[in-house]
Amino acid sequence: MRVKIAYSIELEEVENEVKEIMQKALNHAEEASKEALEATTLLDTDKSDILSIAKQLDSARRSLAKADIIISDCQEVLMGYRATLQKAQEEVENEKD
Repeated sequence: MRVKIAYSIELEEVENEVKEIMQKALNHAEEASKEALEATTLLDTDKSDILSIAKQLDSARRSLAKADIIISDCQEVLMGYRATLQKAQEEVENEKD
């Protein structure tokens, strides 16, 4: 089960925080690649063990799904960050008027 958590950081830390979170996505994507490669190798060497190959592919898909969820979360954070920056810029411009 997935849950959302929330915490606050300084505005200037958002980009670095997203980079750190994105590293998790990249790790999952790398794991998916390794699992898919292993499945491909099994297809080349041990065609009789279809169940193991299917399990490897399922594991690769699950790792990709985790990466996708994390990337989606990062995109959402960055869109909120952008909106916050735009609002702050508009406020500065309105104060000048």
